[in-house]
Amino acid sequence: MQRSIEIFVAVLAAGLLAACNSSSPGTPDADVTIGGSRPVPLFMTPDAWDGKTPLPLVLVTHGYGVGGIAQTIYFNLEPLVNEKQIILVAPDGLLDNAGKRYWNAVDTCCDFDHRGEDDVAYLTGVVDEIASKYPVDLKRVYVVGHSNGGAMALRLACDATSKFAAVFELAGPFWSDPPAQCHPGAPVALRVLQGTADTEVPYDGGAVGNVGLLYSPGAVAVASFLAASNGCGQTPDTSAPPLDLDVDLAGAETTVTRWTGCQTDGDVELWSMQGGTHIPAFQPNFHEIVWDFFAAHSR
Repeated sequence: MQRSIEIFVAVLAAGLLAACNSSSPGTPDADVTIGGSRPVPLFMTPDAWDGKTPLPLVLVTHGYGVGGIAQTIYFNLEPLVNEKQIILVAPDGLLDNAGKRYWNAVDTCCDFDHRGEDDVAYLTGVVDEIASKYPVDLKRVYVVGHSNGGAMALRLACDATSKFAAVFELAGPFWSDPPAQCHPGAPVALRVLQGTADTEVPYDGGAVGNVGLLYSPGAVAVASFLAASNGCGQTPDTSAPPLDLDVDLAGAETTVTRWTGCQTDGDVELWSMQGGTHIPAFQPNFHEIVWDFFAAHSR
C-alpha cells in the first residue's frame, strides 16, 4: 500500500503547489480555525453564499500517507463548492512513526503503531464544530474517502450513522470480522467503488498491502454486509448498464450492483471497475458522480 500511495502523492505534487499558490474558492475568514489542536488544512464555503442559508457538508477522508488537500484534488471536489453550493472540509490524520498520515479506521488499516486514536470522535467533532459556527443542513452531511480514508468512511457508516446521510468510499479495507465489529445505529446510504485488479486492497478480500495478519473482506462482502444491515433484499439488481469511469481503461468498465428494498435512506450500491487498480484515473466529471449520489440522499 505504501509505495502506491507515495506515487500517488508525487503525481499530485504539481496540483498541490498550484492550489496552495492560488485563491481557493470560498475560503472562510482567516480567523476561523476548524479542528482544534488538529486544524483542518482545507475548509471551503461558496463565494456567493449569504452565510445564512443552511448548506450540505461534504467531509473528505484521505488515503494513507496522503493528506486532506491532496485527496480533495484527486477527487476534484473543489468545483462542487460553488457549483452545488456546499461546504467542503478535508481534515488530516495524525502522523505515524513512518511519517505517514493515517486514520485509525478499522483493525486492518491503518493504525500500524497501535496508538488507538479515536478518529471517529475527531471527525464527528469536526462536523459538530462546523455546524456550531456555520448553518449546516444536518440532514445532508456526507463523507467520501479513498483507501485508508475509505476505511474511515466505512467506520463512520458503522459508528456514526446519525451524522451522515450517505457514504461514498473507494477501495477501503473493512473490519476483519464485520458482524462482531460493525453495528450501525441506523441505515446510511452507501456506494462502494473498487477496481477488480486492486493489489493494495484486494477486491476479493485478503491482506491489505504487505502489513499485518488480519484479512479484510472483499468489496462484495462489504457491500453485502452493509446491505443486510440496512434491511435490503438478498438478491441485488445488476441490470444497470456499465459506466465509463476510468480514462485508462477501454470502454465502459464499471458494472453496477444495487440492493433494493432497503430501509429508508439505506440504499447500497457496489460499483466494480473491471481491471481497475487501487488508484483509478477518473474521468473529469467524477466529482459530479460523487455529488449526484449524495444529492439523492438526505436524512
